[in-house]
Amino acid sequence: MLVMGLIEIDGGRLFNTAIVVERGVLVGRYRKAHLLSGERAFEAGGESPLFAVGGLRFGINICYDTNFPGAAAKVAASGASLILCPSNNMMPRERAETFKEQHNAVRGERSRETGLWLISADVTGERDGRIAWGPTAVLNPEGQVVAQLPLEKPGLLVFDFPCGG
Repeated sequence: MLVMGLIEIDGGRLFNTAIVVERGVLVGRYRKAHLLSGERAFEAGGESPLFAVGGLRFGINICYDTNFPGAAAKVAASGASLILCPSNNMMPRERAETFKEQHNAVRGERSRETGLWLISADVTGERDGRIAWGPTAVLNPEGQVVAQLPLEKPGLLVFDFPCGG
């Protein structure tokens, strides 16, 4: 199963979307519900679907969605045990410095509030005067980071997720 972000066009409208693909088949999508001012071209999504692979049930919050307790609460209410959080925190350097430590702090709050695990995948690198450090991380239901790629370093994070909870 693969979860990836893309710009979706549906009926002439644009959405910031994460799609879920299993064995080459589109299983479903989550459309970002909370948009930043720089995302005026997009429309907000309203649904919070539940996905499953094996015994693992998960929902999705895209990036800025994690700043809103209600977005994570919808995932928890669906019966999920995990929130997947694809992110693109590429910002001007000064703003990136301000938020560098805040991403996991906010995500940890959502984990504690919902009792869910959270896995984030964030961009890393520099482009057009903007920078992203990550973090790509795994947070447990207590909001603690239990695995993380080094900030500023691209890579693949492998973690044995406890499917029993």
